[in-house]
Amino acid sequence: MKKQLRTAVLCLPLMAALHALAAAAPAKLPLELKDRRFSVYAMEFSANGEQVCIAGADHDDMGATSGRLILVDRARNTILWQKVFPAPDDYAGIFPVQCRPSADHVYLLANVDTKSSPPITQTLTYVYSFDMKGQQIAKQQLSNPARNQYAYAMDVTQDGIKVAGYLKDVDEDFEYYSVYTVTLNASLQTQGVPVIRKNGAYTRFVSARIVGDSMYVAGTFAPAKVGKRALIDDFAASRLRLSGGYAWSARTNFGTRSGVRTGVAEDGTTYALRYMDNTTTLLTVPPGGKPLPQQSYSSRYCGTRAIAGYGKGLIAVREACDDSPKGSKNALVEIDPLTGKEVVWNSVSDEPLNIATSGSSWALVAKSKDGKLYFYSSPTGMQ
Repeated sequence: MKKQLRTAVLCLPLMAALHALAAAAPAKLPLELKDRRFSVYAMEFSANGEQVCIAGADHDDMGATSGRLILVDRARNTILWQKVFPAPDDYAGIFPVQCRPSADHVYLLANVDTKSSPPITQTLTYVYSFDMKGQQIAKQQLSNPARNQYAYAMDVTQDGIKVAGYLKDVDEDFEYYSVYTVTLNASLQTQGVPVIRKNGAYTRFVSARIVGDSMYVAGTFAPAKVGKRALIDDFAASRLRLSGGYAWSARTNFGTRSGVRTGVAEDGTTYALRYMDNTTTLLTVPPGGKPLPQQSYSSRYCGTRAIAGYGKGLIAVREACDDSPKGSKNALVEIDPLTGKEVVWNSVSDEPLNIATSGSSWALVAKSKDGKLYFYSSPTGMQ
């Protein structure tokens, strides 16, 4: 307890500086999109913090989806380009998982459904490469030794593009799960042999981030072999080495049946928020793998749409409860992992939908009352 109090006191100057940054007037940019037509799945900063990519999907009246990738220049507060593209190979739908800007490319990781009907569809994983003018220069389906393949995360390094995800096979009675990692070159060709860990996978409420030689991941964990009708409510947060094996795995009684949102910060700290029985519970697992004491508290908000690390804690897009007064909306909430204290940010007038952070910088997609989408970001001169 003394150590936690000492840590909290040391964090006060940093938190004060971050609150001042959050209170500064953010830049606002119209995306010329409607919320009911476009869903944001991922946002990511470039290494220098000057650009942010936004990856999502357009929806038509028939339920079909197309991918959309947007690159924003924060310094000039302008959209550099937008690219809309159909699901590859005449498949039914595309669902972006992560975008990643580098010095001369923007990469996109996406899951693709082959059919619109769940009983007969397969899920595959694709990686796209775009140049800095928005032209698609490469597209690659990852090698898939299973019926279904899902992406977790990717990272762009000097050694290539690192991709991680999970595989799912099925037979009449059972489902089989494993985690894979693979490296691609700049042309999106597979380098070496993919690493496959046949000891289970994270399947629901998942967030993951590749940091250096490891992937930090959290969510509902399914064992390697499980009955089709089995109830899976095992929450785990882990650090997996990309070359194979686990560095650590934290298993808790957190559970996921009530619905959980997870997020992984830049340093690998994992956060999970759960709402159940009128109580919000926060779980924090630092990069070393030892969970902090869970914080349970009453909140004005119930569900959570997005989580990002910020300062020594996290910032979340939290949803108004079903019984909230009419007109209530999502809120941007900063949370202290040591106390569970929530502080609502009021610097954005529109309703937040998704959040991304990098150091003290943040970027947000929000919607106005008439459903128009806007990009907000922290002032670039205050990074």
